[in-house]
Amino acid sequence: MNYRLYYNYKTNGDILFLVIDPLAYPDEVKEKDDVVCLYSKGELIGINFLSIGKKVKIHAEGMIVNPLDEVIDILNNVLKNASFDIVLPYVRNSFYKIAKIEKKEEHPLDERMSILTLDLGEKTLSTVTRYQNVNEGDKVLVALDNCLRYDGSIFKARVERNIPIECELCSEKDVRLGEESKAALIIDKGNPGEDFFI
Repeated sequence: MNYRLYYNYKTNGDILFLVIDPLAYPDEVKEKDDVVCLYSKGELIGINFLSIGKKVKIHAEGMIVNPLDEVIDILNNVLKNASFDIVLPYVRNSFYKIAKIEKKEEHPLDERMSILTLDLGEKTLSTVTRYQNVNEGDKVLVALDNCLRYDGSIFKARVERNIPIECELCSEKDVRLGEESKAALIIDKGNPGEDFFI
């Protein structure tokens, strides 16, 4: 199960949102105690943990990309006590990886874009980018297919204009590490294929 946790007391009050599928609309809601489970066509798409501050203190303002195992244990206990037969796995993959740019080419249809071939250690991916600050040899941060982003949307790999877009380059603003949104985040440490957050 791939999921993300979101918490922002200032905006939403004491509710921890667990998002599995941000594109689905719930057609069924099951609520017990302080747990609200959302389903679409019989599939679990999200869980809202109400008054979660009674169980665990969460210091976050948005996405929690790397929740502690102890927090997941507490959430599983809350689910069990509310009689929901759901067990959340520990988070071992943030879907944000370090990639090294092997090749940079001009986009044949858009002079503002570049086609990149990226080394992710055990595999090579292709994408396009509008960022002008990237060069061959740079290490960058990419969101992989099915990555749930900080803003609650999801990145899906696709083909556009016959070019595979298998990942997405991230700016520092995309991952809440700064305010720069018009340049790719260049990574100094780490190896291609490593998870950036875990």
